[in-house]
Amino acid sequence: MVTIFLPFTEIFTIMLMPIPIILLMLHGERVLFYVTVMVLFFLSFIIYPAVSIPITFLALISGIMIGFSIQKKQHPYETWLKGTAGYLFGLVGAYAFIEIVLQYSIADSYKEMMNESLNRTRELFETFGMIQLSIEDFELIREQMLGVLQLIPFILVVISMVLALITQWLTYKWLNRTAEKKYAFPAFRNFQLPKLILWIYFITLMLSLMGGNNDATLFYDIIMNVSNLAGTLLILQGLSFIFYYSYVKVKSTALPIVSILVLVFFPFIGFYFVRILGIIDLGFDLKKRITK
Repeated sequence: MVTIFLPFTEIFTIMLMPIPIILLMLHGERVLFYVTVMVLFFLSFIIYPAVSIPITFLALISGIMIGFSIQKKQHPYETWLKGTAGYLFGLVGAYAFIEIVLQYSIADSYKEMMNESLNRTRELFETFGMIQLSIEDFELIREQMLGVLQLIPFILVVISMVLALITQWLTYKWLNRTAEKKYAFPAFRNFQLPKLILWIYFITLMLSLMGGNNDATLFYDIIMNVSNLAGTLLILQGLSFIFYYSYVKVKSTALPIVSILVLVFFPFIGFYFVRILGIIDLGFDLKKRITK
């Protein structure tokens, strides 16, 4: 109800809602869990169902995935992976509910908003006598903004990764405080991807380059989304190497802090170099070489 009726609270509550589901799963009483699920769905059909049903589904599926992994005492990164999958399924389900049941097209709404924004920008330039862009320039900007729609799967995965990470961290904090557990993520400097990610990145990169400007096919969209996701994971690998190098050699937190600031304030340059560093680390086992 807070998420539905208080504006802007969903930014925070969407990460908190799965936690009661997780705690119910860890409690171990199945009857209590099933009764709670039925009550939640009953309330979601009564209280503004157009919004509450997808929110309830998102909280349930993500909470079940994270709770199941914690219950089985799986590795924190494996729990993060399952939580990401849960959030992703929830977001995709909410997207399908909006598109199919509510008959509301998010893509069409985005296109309409984008066209209005470009038209207002052109009128503003003309009003103040600023340097006017040609119609071709505005069309190029429009095509670039429409490219975001092709990356919706990648965007949903990244959002799911962030939400799952925060929810899992908050759950660990709650369990450590109330149940006297010792749940924690391993040190980020030890983060290590399988080398399969490197092969996936290079293969999808080569396929995207060979595809040229053929951006109207489903295959090209899949390749671009997978390539961007693999590239994002390699950025995490490169950042973990900076943390590892600082811990082993420099013995200072200045280098990781500067690296994060560069990624935040100069993302285009920072992401490029950190991704290259992640590729080198994953391909040549730099962490092991530094340890030796």
